[in-house]
Amino acid sequence: MDEGLFPDTVLAGRLGGWTVLIEVYGWQATELDALRALSAGTEVVSVLRHDHASNYFVYARDGETMTSFNPNIPAWRYGSDPDRLVDVMREAGFDPGHTPGDEDEDEDENVYHPATDGALLLAARLTGVVLTQEVLNGPLLGGAVDSRA
Repeated sequence: MDEGLFPDTVLAGRLGGWTVLIEVYGWQATELDALRALSAGTEVVSVLRHDHASNYFVYARDGETMTSFNPNIPAWRYGSDPDRLVDVMREAGFDPGHTPGDEDEDEDENVYHPATDGALLLAARLTGVVLTQEVLNGPLLGGAVDSRA
C-alpha cells in the first residue's frame, strides 16, 4: 500500500458481489451517518484497525446498525440485533462472552483473543470475500472523502 496517501482518501474495488472500501489512515466507514448511507438497500461490514484507539467491527443492513463491537471486548455488543452474529463470531475465534479481566483467565497463560485478524475473518465469513495482499495492492480506484458533506 502507498504510505503517501492522505487522510480522507478511500480506495475501492469489486470482489465477487461486494464492493470493498479501504481507508488508509481514516475511519469514515465506522461513522453512523456513513454506515446509514452505505448500507441503504444493501448490507455493509466494516472493520476498523487503529494503532492508538479502539478497533471496531460493524455489520449494518438497510441503513441500520445490526451488530457492532470492539473486537477486544466481544461481550459488549451494540445495535438493533446485537446477538445476530454470535455463532459466526465463534467460528471466527471470538468468545462472545469475553470481557477483559475475566476472572477465569490466568494472567500467566498466553490466552489468544482475536482482534483485527478475527474481525477480518468474521467479515470474510459473512461476505465470502477474503482481503488478500493481491487485492490490497490493486488495482483499486481512489478518491477523497469529504467528511463535511
